[in-house]
Amino acid sequence: MSKKTKITVGVVVAILVTIIAAFAIYVSYYAVGKKALPGTKVGEVTVSGLTASQIKKQLDTAETNNKVTFSGQGIKETSLTPKEIGYQVNSTETARKATVRNGAFSYVTSLFTTRQVNIVHDLKPKVVDKWSQELPTETSKLQPVTEPQVEANSEATGFEITPGKDGFGADNRAILMAAAKVVATQKDQNVPLKIGKTMPLAEASWAKQLAANAKKLAKTEVTVKAGEKDIVATQQDRVSFVKIPDVTMNPKPGADGKVISNWINENKESVEVEKVNGKRFVNSEGKVLKTETELKDGVKVTNADQLVKEITTNFAAGKDSSVAYKTDVDKATNEDKTIADGAEKLAYMAGPGEKWIDVNLSNYTVTGYEGATVVKGPTKMVPGAPATPTIQGTFAVERKVRSDTMRGFNTDGSRYVTPNVPYAMYFSGGYALHGAPWRGSFGWGGPGGSHGCVNMPVPAAGEFYNWAPIGTVVVSHR
Repeated sequence: MSKKTKITVGVVVAILVTIIAAFAIYVSYYAVGKKALPGTKVGEVTVSGLTASQIKKQLDTAETNNKVTFSGQGIKETSLTPKEIGYQVNSTETARKATVRNGAFSYVTSLFTTRQVNIVHDLKPKVVDKWSQELPTETSKLQPVTEPQVEANSEATGFEITPGKDGFGADNRAILMAAAKVVATQKDQNVPLKIGKTMPLAEASWAKQLAANAKKLAKTEVTVKAGEKDIVATQQDRVSFVKIPDVTMNPKPGADGKVISNWINENKESVEVEKVNGKRFVNSEGKVLKTETELKDGVKVTNADQLVKEITTNFAAGKDSSVAYKTDVDKATNEDKTIADGAEKLAYMAGPGEKWIDVNLSNYTVTGYEGATVVKGPTKMVPGAPATPTIQGTFAVERKVRSDTMRGFNTDGSRYVTPNVPYAMYFSGGYALHGAPWRGSFGWGGPGGSHGCVNMPVPAAGEFYNWAPIGTVVVSHR
């Protein structure tokens, strides 16, 4: 090899080494931090050499800080950010696409080509439509756009689409395009608006896709084991579980946690048993004299909230759920009432010193007790007539009226009005113990009796009235 040839080869090798070294430095620079390659543009902005986090920050700023100022004839001059307009940027996904590599060869091609990255976004048509109605100064002709919507059909077996309707207002498409321009340029914009006919922003294809996605989601199976029984969500149940959002570019139905919660809590009734606390009467020595109510332990579901959360999460992801209720024993207890000695032989098992009134419909008397001790009466009385008998049972004094006007109907349908009825103590609706100054005798029943009240001599009625507070037990019996 001649000297000249050797020199030539050396130069070529040196050039190649230099090129390789330069290329290695270039690759190393863009590889560290995974920077966007040369020629990369997001919207109208060159982002070469920026990392994904830097690109994301730029987009977030444009979405929330940069503004478009709207003006025009009949338009209120208003400045709004894209986010306020309803233009939602997916800055994370956009930045990812801007920094993605298509193999090592992309480092070479990027030196000679421009790569355009579209801004990944969604929009809220109803928000844009709101501004279409709020920006005009003249409101008399305004008519809001109705966007298409997806909802469960009347049988709750599937989903149907309601088409959108045109409106009248500021140009909603121009409003939306202005928001997109702000993000694409990452600069403030001034946009003139016109007022006129407006059309839905959500496309029919979006609504169809949302309905299809909702239909697919409603196929997600949900089964809850309740003891030996499996509770399976019906088609109607599953349709109701689907939460339908507004129609957007990226229609994604979800799970309605509130509906699922209602379903879980309604069905747990087939597992749960309400506890019944026992009620017993005991004497002063603690001996059980009578059991009025036998105690019964209950069963309570303990994981309802957990099931709701699990099913909601699974359903939203289109994942079947097969879960089970967990239960615990709800222990019942006895509620013991200590009664006065001897009260077990009376119509009411009163506690020691407890005030109560005995209305005996067999011997036509009213007696006041404290515990098992008679402290008022027995006082003769007249009960209700056979056609209008006095109510029987255990009650309590609800209200007291020193002098009352009583009204009602006779058995023949005619009305009666009795004014100045003294010492009325009502114990069940219109039934009362009261003085009856119009009667000359007491201690009998039958025809000629009252309309259901317990008629007493006025002095005795007054004594009972002053002695018995509201809440005093009244036992009416034969």
